[in-house]
Amino acid sequence: MSRAVRRRAAGLLAASLLVSLTGCAGLGQPVPYDSPGINGLVIPTPSPDASDFVAVVDNPWLALEPGTSRTYDVTGAEGAIETEVLAGTTKVAGLTATALRTVTDIDGATSDETRFYAQDDDGNVWLVGIDSDTGLSWRAGEDGAEAGLAMPADLRLGDGWLTYRVANLLEPSTMVEDVSREMVQVRETAGGEADTTTRVYESGAGLVSIKDVDAGWQAVLAE
Repeated sequence: MSRAVRRRAAGLLAASLLVSLTGCAGLGQPVPYDSPGINGLVIPTPSPDASDFVAVVDNPWLALEPGTSRTYDVTGAEGAIETEVLAGTTKVAGLTATALRTVTDIDGATSDETRFYAQDDDGNVWLVGIDSDTGLSWRAGEDGAEAGLAMPADLRLGDGWLTYRVANLLEPSTMVEDVSREMVQVRETAGGEADTTTRVYESGAGLVSIKDVDAGWQAVLAE
């Protein structure tokens, strides 16, 4: 996505809500009010420009170091979630993408999904593809699929965006519903019924908690 495209306001799912951070739900010191948030980003983007991207994903909220593996312990259900940042990189739409594999086993229901992320030179992380054993598989730039935002470089309470756009699939969205200098909570909606998830990220540590709002279980990063 070229710099000119990124500066355009078109394509935003929602503008920032100008609300106070004083009432953050225990996440700590509020972030400054002057965060640019997602201003100027075209989300999803139909035209990523490789010259505007870097080869690593090191956004402090979603840093992906190859070889890193994590376990999330589940409460409210039986099972666990395992993640691994795969070695090497994958070319997607001309971008250098890092792959994160997630294996989920919740009450006997299993899934194996790999998501591909690329970071632009402003620090925004984009979701550029998915491989899934559930059949939800796509690549940005193929069959009209468009990359969506995974984690902005600048977080702002109330900002919302499309996670991706793929033909014949529901359009999932993400919204920043709580944020501080150290932690952020986002709410993800897949677009259908019983499909709401909240995720908590810690600066420098990445994803630390996942909660399935509808099913009632929560997964927390193991010590």
